[in-house]
Amino acid sequence: MQRHPKRLGVWPAALVLLLSASSARAEPLRFFAAGDLPYFAAETEQLRDLFDTAEAEGTPFLIHVGDIKSGSTPCTDANLKAVADLFRVRAVPVVYTPGDNEWTDCHREGAGGKDPRERLARVREVFYGDPGALRLDRLGVVRGAGADAADYPENYAFIRGGVLFVTLHVVGSNNGSEPDDPAAEAEFEARDAANVRFLRQAAGLAVERDASAIVIVFHANPQFEKVRPARGFVRLRRALVELMGVYPGPVLAIHGDTHRFKHDRPLIDPATGEPFRRFVRAEVPGSPVVGGVWISVDPQAEEPFGVSEMYPISRDRLME
Repeated sequence: MQRHPKRLGVWPAALVLLLSASSARAEPLRFFAAGDLPYFAAETEQLRDLFDTAEAEGTPFLIHVGDIKSGSTPCTDANLKAVADLFRVRAVPVVYTPGDNEWTDCHREGAGGKDPRERLARVREVFYGDPGALRLDRLGVVRGAGADAADYPENYAFIRGGVLFVTLHVVGSNNGSEPDDPAAEAEFEARDAANVRFLRQAAGLAVERDASAIVIVFHANPQFEKVRPARGFVRLRRALVELMGVYPGPVLAIHGDTHRFKHDRPLIDPATGEPFRRFVRAEVPGSPVVGGVWISVDPQAEEPFGVSEMYPISRDRLME
């Protein structure tokens, strides 16, 4: 597996310093998130409109939750580089986590019949091997401990105004779990375990340093609507429940995958059978509906997470 240098810090010492330097009680924070875009050329132009508007309104960074192409279009380096270039020219850093269409589903005939692991290596190289693509250094991101930092560069954390942001590599198509494919299953098992380790590290640090809130960013809907999720999401769901028992503050999960805007409390407390009030989910809309969500974080408010939809202000390019 290709290893990426730990250019952006060592977990957890660097993040401890960041939390110590930031206010434990965050000032209200507002940022923009989108995903499951662009699937078509017209959507690329609309995504630019979304990002332009968000930057004009002062978002400190942009979040993209993955699926930068449709699952039935070829998985090519050119496609990855085109989206990386779209991110590269933004005025603010882009917090990007991969979706299944970028690599997991590339074995499909319509996607080119490619090796998913080879495509995953290319995703990591294009987006995380080139610091200029996402400019995460501006956020002071740090990655996991030991080999995890090099093996999973897409998992990172940063602090903004006392709020801890964490990305996890969780994708659709059962999170890449395929018990009948030994290579796929080995990749899934290792990545799934790394996700859980990273989330536990983040939870411990958030408690130790009294972070005002935690925002977790990943691609897939881990089947929140099901009591018993598919195998690929079991450990993540357990880890989220574990997080709620460790960290006493508000938690927001931002994801995509099902292409429908959602704003709710979907995580069930197994001890009560009721939703955790402190856990909120915001799912971004996706193709063919082009839009995104504004998130505001105010841990002192009765509702710590404000969520509202936004759609392109300009559709003129679609008519050209």
